[in-house]
Amino acid sequence: MANLTFHTFELSDFENAINKAFERAVKEFSNPIKNTDKDLKSRKETARILNISLPTLHLFTKEGIIRAYRIGNRVLYKQEDIENALKVIVSSNQRGRN
Repeated sequence: MANLTFHTFELSDFENAINKAFERAVKEFSNPIKNTDKDLKSRKETARILNISLPTLHLFTKEGIIRAYRIGNRVLYKQEDIENALKVIVSSNQRGRN
């Protein structure tokens, strides 16, 4: 059988709890995510950064080389994903070296 516990609260305690919860919710809502504007790039910006054409960027996105995000009709790329798409090439005369 479940244990039931009843508590009595003063009206002022209940009001304070609601006010604190409301203030916390307002703070969370009013602090937008900081990274979105700076870190999201358009297709054109991304192609320029990677020094490739828009059709090549489309192909890379389709092949999974770079990850894209769709918001409505817009296709956007995160700065982190752009940097991750760039890979270091190890030349043959550097292989085996420490």
